[in-house]
Amino acid sequence: FETRVFWICFAANPQTWPKEQLNELLGPSALQSPFFIALQQCSSFLVVRNTTRNLYTRLWCVTELALVKAYTANAVHVIGKMPPFAPAYGSDIGLNATCSAAEDVALLQQTIRAAEVDVDDLVAQAIRARSGTALGGKTCVCQ
Repeated sequence: FETRVFWICFAANPQTWPKEQLNELLGPSALQSPFFIALQQCSSFLVVRNTTRNLYTRLWCVTELALVKAYTANAVHVIGKMPPFAPAYGSDIGLNATCSAAEDVALLQQTIRAAEVDVDDLVAQAIRARSGTALGGKTCVCQ
């Protein structure tokens, strides 16, 4: 019997906490945040796309993808479908994505730039990838 552990970021961070408490938990750098620490412990990273919203318009989602590629050996697996006609590049995705907290934008963009990955190309790969594959075309282990 094989056990698989999943980190579900939107369910794991207490996003309903008051802003000051959440900022204290996340720390001054995304590299010190609980989600980054958890990502380093994982053996793979699963992107669950949906047909309603392009998740790469959310800067936290872009940051997670960049950090996984830059700081871990994890394979990035992709499942689900993108919204119809979702562009792979654009003015509101990748490094140009936004946050609900405006003060996070500069912090996350700085973190992404320090990761030294071509995040816009990486996001385009994740958007274009066939469901059930890992970036690079390998079969997804989650099938």
